[in-house]
Parts: sequence; structure tokens; C-alpha cells
Amino acid sequence: MANNEDSFYQPENIEIFEAIYGNGLISLGGLVAVDKMFEESDLNGKYLLDIGFGLGGMAHYLAETKNAYVTGLEVHPWMTQHATKTAPFSIKDRVKFVVYNEDNTIPLASESIDLAYSKGVLTNVQDKKSLFLEISRVLKIHGQICLIDWLNPSAPRTEKLHTGELSYKENKKSYCEILESCGFKDITFRDESSAYLGYAKDLGHKLQSPEHISQFSDIFSKELRNTVITSNTKLIESISSGAQLSYLIRAIKT
Repeated sequence: MANNEDSFYQPENIEIFEAIYGNGLISLGGLVAVDKMFEESDLNGKYLLDIGFGLGGMAHYLAETKNAYVTGLEVHPWMTQHATKTAPFSIKDRVKFVVYNEDNTIPLASESIDLAYSKGVLTNVQDKKSLFLEISRVLKIHGQICLIDWLNPSAPRTEKLHTGELSYKENKKSYCEILESCGFKDITFRDESSAYLGYAKDLGHKLQSPEHISQFSDIFSKELRNTVITSNTKLIESISSGAQLSYLIRAIKT
């Protein structure tokens, strides 16, 4: 997980992220998508690892609504500070946020986590094997992973996003090879492309609505709004054409 200090993911853009995705979030679909992601998971009282927690909203939500204990992992120290500061008082003893170590280790004890999850983040990670080896280390025996990630339907592919970040998309075969080499089994893929196409279309309508334009006129310049709309339109086209697919990936540590 690389920390690119020149990236769009800087604290001065928090209001922009939340105006696009919702309070505490930096990914498509809002809390509806979060609930759908975990509809087959029992999280009550479980110890979770949130990989790439962003602003912390997803970790806060799961701790508050699922009675879970959540540790968030990020490469940006400012996100750790922000997520800690904005955590509701009622869950402050059930969430903590840490930075991925420079030596590519997760600062958690081995076999301390029941379930590790990530939503729309791992496409930014080039060296997925090193990360999944660490995730495997901190997971309990028979612990699970639950991921939403973008896949390329054919061969793995690298591309530059509008934010300046590089995207490293795997396909099913390469993802399976990585996970199996890191000690995971019972790997399943559920195609969520239709749902994420819907989320992207909903976002497009929201960004162009008079209400959103009026409410966030002090945050979005016309140029920025057009840039975000253009990027979202490209995403819609990519999903619609089948060039980019969204999958829910689940696996169990052996």
C-alpha cells in the first residue's frame, strides 16, 4: 500500500469526498452498498479489520450497527487522526485506526481478527500478495475476507485514474492465484457490476441535480464538478461495456 502525498486524498478535500459519497465515505453506493456487502455475514461481537478505511465512516457504521470491534488500516496518517476524531462517542471503545507500517506490516497481533474487509480500495494496491500475507497473519484460523474490488475481465491491467492514482486491476484467475498462495481457500466471486452501475448512475444524477449544485456551490467549482461528472460517466461506460467489473470476493483462511 503506497502513500502518494501528491494524490487527491488530502484533508483539504474531505468536504468534496462527503459531498460526493456521503458522510464519512469515499466509495460508491453509500451505506446501502455496505449493508449489501455484509448481508451474509454475522458481525456481532466480531473483530474486524477495515483495509483502507478512508474517512472512517464505514468502520463507524459497522461498530455502531453490528456491535463489532473495528480496527481501520490506512497509509495516510491524517485519515487515522480524522477517523478517530469523528468517531461517535458511543463507539470510541470499539474502533481504532492505525497506519500501515513502512516495513509493509500490519501493527496487529497474529490471529487477532475474525474478518478483514475492503471496499473499492485494493485496486490501488500493486503488491497484493504482500498485503494478503499480512492479512492472513492477523486473521484467526478460519477467519474470513470480504472484499469489493474492480476486476478486469481478461488479463490484469494497470491504468492511471483521474485522481492521479494508479489502478492495478486483477482478473479472477490472478486474484485466485494470489489468495491461494497466501493461504486462503473457498474463494468465491459474486458479480456486483449491475449494482455498482446503478450506484454510478445515481451519483451522476445527484451531481447534476439543481439541489446538489445549489447546496455545494461553495465546495465545487464548475470545473471540478465537470471533472467529477466526466470521471463518473467514464466509469458508467466502462461497467456498461464490460471492460470493468465489480465483484464481491470472499475467502477463508486455512
